[in-house]
Amino acid sequence: MSKNKKKKSKKTIYYDDGRSIADMSAIGGKSQNSSYRFGFKEKMRTYFESVKLMILPMLLTIGIIGVAFLILYILLSLA
Repeated sequence: MSKNKKKKSKKTIYYDDGRSIADMSAIGGKSQNSSYRFGFKEKMRTYFESVKLMILPMLLTIGIIGVAFLILYILLSLA
């Protein structure tokens, strides 16, 4: 045997103690433990509730862009 032969390093073994920051059982959107499935009505209610929250900021943004284009149109048509 040669002296240059590398020694085998010991492999570290990790044990799961069951502690985690968050529940990872529903990764990928499919929960195996969930017995309740969302129906069409629940999905549509969630969708329309989120749209209602976004409608005012959307209209405000469209209004600001419209006013900016109107001002640019007036300024460029006078030149």
